[in-house]
Amino acid sequence: MVKSELKIALKQSNNQPVSLKALSPQALESFLIVVSSFKAIALNLVPDEELSFVISEGSAACAIVAPDAYKESIYEELNTAIIGECEDKDITRNLRTIQDQIKRSNLDYVFQYRAADSKNKVFLHERLERATRISSKRRRQPFTVRIKTISGFLNLIGGKNPNYHFDYGGGQSLTIDCTMEEAKEVNKYLYKNITTLVQCKEWEREEKKDEYYHVALLDEDINIKLRKYFKAYYKESNLIEKLSMTYDFVDGVFRNSNLGHQT
Repeated sequence: MVKSELKIALKQSNNQPVSLKALSPQALESFLIVVSSFKAIALNLVPDEELSFVISEGSAACAIVAPDAYKESIYEELNTAIIGECEDKDITRNLRTIQDQIKRSNLDYVFQYRAADSKNKVFLHERLERATRISSKRRRQPFTVRIKTISGFLNLIGGKNPNYHFDYGGGQSLTIDCTMEEAKEVNKYLYKNITTLVQCKEWEREEKKDEYYHVALLDEDINIKLRKYFKAYYKESNLIEKLSMTYDFVDGVFRNSNLGHQT
């Protein structure tokens, strides 16, 4: 069985791969931005332990390594976003970042998906070039509140109001509001990669930035379990099923006493 393929690559005008040994500053910055957004989309849909990435030897090309079902799920979500039916702002925001880089006149990208046991390739970069600016599907209410886990490199604490910042490189960062006491606790992990549980207010209007509020620091074990739970919970529409999976999650956490707060 031939496995599916989902990858994005920076190409020269003659469609030959761009060498990692000869990247211009502009091409390098663009490729890093694209790979970072590509990774963020995958992490939103695939459990951490099932996901890895491959940078083609000597080439500016990045491919997702995951079970075929997960790669198909990512492709379907990308397709949903391209046609304007995706409500997940994390996915639409990162795909829009990729779209912006693809549309740059001085760079050429190939973004493709091939299903398992198929010879046919779907060229997503062509669809993104033709598509209007990627945005999330409008909801009826002005905002939605969700609980999420956020990971990043903690590079700044402070501001007029207490908050802390995650730096993702390429000019991308995230600000999380907190109390003064929470800022003091988080400060112990300055210049380290950490994971936090946050309350996110997702605004319907694209021009209005989502707001993040600190809830707790997490260790990696509980982060993996929470990510799985949240993905399933927010995709489920049946209230009884949501209550059932919440019970199973909480019961599982309490039966594993080693899970909990980062120390």
